[in-house]
Amino acid sequence: MLDISVTVKRKDGTQDTFPVYADSQIAFERWAKTSISAAFDPSGKPKMESLYYLAWLAEKNSGKVVKSFDEWIKDIAAVGHEDGPGN
Repeated sequence: MLDISVTVKRKDGTQDTFPVYADSQIAFERWAKTSISAAFDPSGKPKMESLYYLAWLAEKNSGKVVKSFDEWIKDIAAVGHEDGPGN
């Protein structure tokens, strides 16, 4: 079972944490054309864009209104992720 959450820190200093539910996981894998585990495997040199895109999907799918990815990213300072106890 995947239990992932992402924390989004904005340039204005605010931050939110969002769970990465199935809808975000599937949308990410379709976008990346690979599994989440492969996309974030440290030996595979993960791309930062992948983490930011996953965070955007999680925020969007949480029901919060967000801009398009390219507009949203302009307001973001950093993104982090945490694996839950199911991983």
